[in-house]
Amino acid sequence: MQLTFRDQGPGIADLELALTDGWTSGNGLGLGLSGSRRLVDDFVLDSAAGKGTRITITKWK
Repeated sequence: MQLTFRDQGPGIADLELALTDGWTSGNGLGLGLSGSRRLVDDFVLDSAAGKGTRITITKWK
């Protein structure tokens, strides 16, 4: 199964930091991106400042 999530927001300035457990840009727990990456077989994150973000995750049987 493959899912793609897209937005047209401000983008993610520091991808490495955003994928760090516990880091949050707001009031969240900071586990969304890093946790998602651990749960799937393939995780692709494309983001550019001012152009939004696209995340594609793939889970094989």
